[in-house]
Amino acid sequence: MEIERTRIDIVNCAKTYADGTRGLQTTNLTVEPGEVLALLGPSGCGKTTLLRMIAGLESPDAGSRISFGDTDVTHVPIEHRNVGMVFQHYSLFPQMSVQANIGYGLKIRGTPDAERQRIVGELVDLVRLNGLEKKRPAELSGGQRQRVALARAVAAKPRVLLLDEPLTALDAKLKESLRDELADLLRRLHITAVHVTHDQQEALAIADRLAVMRAGRIVQ
Repeated sequence: MEIERTRIDIVNCAKTYADGTRGLQTTNLTVEPGEVLALLGPSGCGKTTLLRMIAGLESPDAGSRISFGDTDVTHVPIEHRNVGMVFQHYSLFPQMSVQANIGYGLKIRGTPDAERQRIVGELVDLVRLNGLEKKRPAELSGGQRQRVALARAVAAKPRVLLLDEPLTALDAKLKESLRDELADLLRRLHITAVHVTHDQQEALAIADRLAVMRAGRIVQ
């Protein structure tokens, strides 16, 4: 499955909330095409704010610019940015099979059935869920659910994949095995990804490069 590798440019981006709190100090950052970048830091350091701005879930202050490749997406709403997202709790549809969960976004977009089945089939292979296509999320392990969430996020070939603390909800032992699996999957997808975490081991295992954040700015 060919996914476009997109460069992300974050230029003079800042976020001030209505009450005057600075969620993000002026930040400049480039994520290279196909690179996995981790935003690492404690709660409240600005990493999730930055991720939400890349997604289009938060609007940045005036003078900020966010580009995907040659496209300025600063004021483009999330539904037109073509981003894939994976959250802590995976948010899978409990009543739907693995297959239906992965293909859900394609169905909404009106992708023809044959094309949808082909893409879902490729992704089932890629994330090694063969034989589980008809299962519901409740019948899967934590690791399998994570793979379904990832496959669903990339099914529509997003330009950028955003991961918001995807391993936080798991116990330590499972977290470790899934960390390596996630790293392997991202390498196989060759997709530009931004991964938010407060866990240094996780960041080191998964990312090509780390941006360490503290008090709303990148310090390293």
